[in-house]
Amino acid sequence: MNEELVADLKQFIAATVSQGLADTNARIDTLDVSLNQKIDALDETVHRKIDALGMSLNNKIDGLSEAVAQALDESNGITDQTLRNHERRITKLEKRIA
Repeated sequence: MNEELVADLKQFIAATVSQGLADTNARIDTLDVSLNQKIDALDETVHRKIDALGMSLNNKIDGLSEAVAQALDESNGITDQTLRNHERRITKLEKRIA
């Protein structure tokens, strides 16, 4: 092999390796952009689901709060009625004694 042929081979190998690296870098850049888009989409989806879950929990808490308030109102009404009945009975007993 003469030196001219060796120089041509070196140039060919260098060009081939350079082109391969350029292609690899281009693919890495494409993957990086694609991966960032997928991560952003996933982040958005997770935030939407967390927000929906928070709203769902708030609705359940509101429902429970209303149910407890209603139960307390009913219980207070029954207790008030019972006290009024006792008050009437005590008043009747006092009138009988007097």
